[in-house]
Amino acid sequence: MDIFRDFLAIPFGYALHVLFEFTNNYLLSLIIITLVIRLALLPQAVKQQKNSAKQMRLQAKVNKIRAKYSTLNPREAQMKVSEETQELYRREGFSMNNMGCLPMILQLIVMMGLYGAIYSPLSLVLRIGDSAVTELKRAFTAFVETLPAEQVTKTLTQDYYFELNALNKFSEFKDTLDPAIFTEDLMFKVENFIANFKIFGIDLTDSPSLWKELGWIILLIPVFSGLTALLTSLFMYVKQRKSNPEMAKNPAMGCMTFMSPAMSIWFSYQLPAGVGFYWIISNILSFIQTVGLALTLKPDEIIAGQMVDETVQRRSREQNVKVKAALMKKNEDKNE
Repeated sequence: MDIFRDFLAIPFGYALHVLFEFTNNYLLSLIIITLVIRLALLPQAVKQQKNSAKQMRLQAKVNKIRAKYSTLNPREAQMKVSEETQELYRREGFSMNNMGCLPMILQLIVMMGLYGAIYSPLSLVLRIGDSAVTELKRAFTAFVETLPAEQVTKTLTQDYYFELNALNKFSEFKDTLDPAIFTEDLMFKVENFIANFKIFGIDLTDSPSLWKELGWIILLIPVFSGLTALLTSLFMYVKQRKSNPEMAKNPAMGCMTFMSPAMSIWFSYQLPAGVGFYWIISNILSFIQTVGLALTLKPDEIIAGQMVDETVQRRSREQNVKVKAALMKKNEDKNE
């Protein structure tokens, strides 16, 4: 998994590098790349919205199939319902795979790639070079060994957090770096990058779980991460209740509504603030996209459009059948 994550991080790190070279602002670069990713995934979101509307239209037919076999024993009824439902979906050109699997896989790939880039800002975004990264790791490791045992945490010694931790403690060990490798230009470059790694005074290399040492303001990261995730969850829940009241009665719907915000809070509390900040940006853009699609792609209008298209296709097929029948009749008359 680490190899796969690191492989995905390379293109995202390069994209952040190009944006940072252009903007000289890490946070702005992160916002831009998140926006670009959202726009790239928009066609898939539109397709998912249309499939969701189609599923709503087919739900009435599925309910009729269930009622048809309601008198059978549960096992036999389930088999019959499943067979006829699959046949219905096949005739209608509907696939459940378009409802969640592919979008989730794409978002997972994006998430892993961006996280890898966020965790490796010096090597993948600033691109300081392998020799500089090696020297930085040597100096940082030596610095950690000088710390009291109670200050040496597991996170501080893990390779995966190395670059974020090195950025966080850079001012405390930078004098031990080899000047032949860390020249004045490179030192200025790193320190300028560190200056761009803060928002409202919050160092994005810090973790909100250390709020007792860092101050309460860093807790705003997990709080806003949860609130922004809750916006989309509540909007989708209300929308689901209006469009499909029966499904909304399912207790799992209420559980899922609050599960995503709760996970956002927990993970952004434990992980570096930079990851939480990315989640906040992503959640806000997700809410805007969700509301925008709901307003521009209304289920009733999509269903009406689908019914018109199906009527046109059906009439076209009927016309083709009539034309073929007429040609066959003409050939038969000619042969006679």
